[in-house]
Amino acid sequence: MRLALIGLTFGGLAFCGLAVGGLALGATGMLTGTAQAAPLVPEETTRLTYDPLADRDVFVETEEYCLTLALYFEGGSTGESEHGQRHIARVIMERAKANRRIWGGKTICGVVHYQAKGTCQFSFACLPLTRRTPRFNAAWRFSAEIARDALAGRNDDPPDLIRYYMNAELTPLRNECRFRREFVPVGKAGRHEFFREATTTERRELARTPFEACTKYEAALEAAKAKAKQLAAKKNKGKGKPKVAKASAKPGKVAARTKVARLNVKKR
Repeated sequence: MRLALIGLTFGGLAFCGLAVGGLALGATGMLTGTAQAAPLVPEETTRLTYDPLADRDVFVETEEYCLTLALYFEGGSTGESEHGQRHIARVIMERAKANRRIWGGKTICGVVHYQAKGTCQFSFACLPLTRRTPRFNAAWRFSAEIARDALAGRNDDPPDLIRYYMNAELTPLRNECRFRREFVPVGKAGRHEFFREATTTERRELARTPFEACTKYEAALEAAKAKAKQLAAKKNKGKGKPKVAKASAKPGKVAARTKVARLNVKKR
């Protein structure tokens, strides 16, 4: 019995089957007709040449995943509103469009995962792997939908000038003060405030503005300095007193021994 791969064409569609004893057995296992046994074909010529990735844009899919990841961890998993997530998406897209090295270059994945000197541009990227592994739940699907809209140009509501954002409730006073004095606020969406870059004149004006966060931060620094001085004073207390040498014996005993010694000399 000879076994061979054959091809049959019906209405422009090609079907492959096995020829067994002159009968062609189709891919579904049904008898499809008779055919003359074909010669065996070398194995290397029968391998599939279809590339499953040929009809997919892997780069676009990866960019969509990175944007979804950022939206999910920066807001989606913490209950950020759709309005807030769309603003975050705008920030990421605009940074990638700017193609600046300090923001991670021209790709969304480069921006989302960029870090310098151990500091991540987006804080979730520096979390341990177990804490930055997404759960593909409703929050993930919601963030993915917003990411697809942003990539398709359907995210026109947020201002295109925003480049920074901050959740003041979760931001240390030092960083909040820096944001207030370096960037111009544009508005608030959800739990985050969004900022644009300041001009030289605006930055000088911001540096003179007495922001509440800066006042609190400076007060905390002064309190820390005062506490450090108090601790230093306690450690140094008593160190400057002169040490008094201990007497080897009481004065009365010393005088008595001296008198006895004199008597002994006289007796001699």
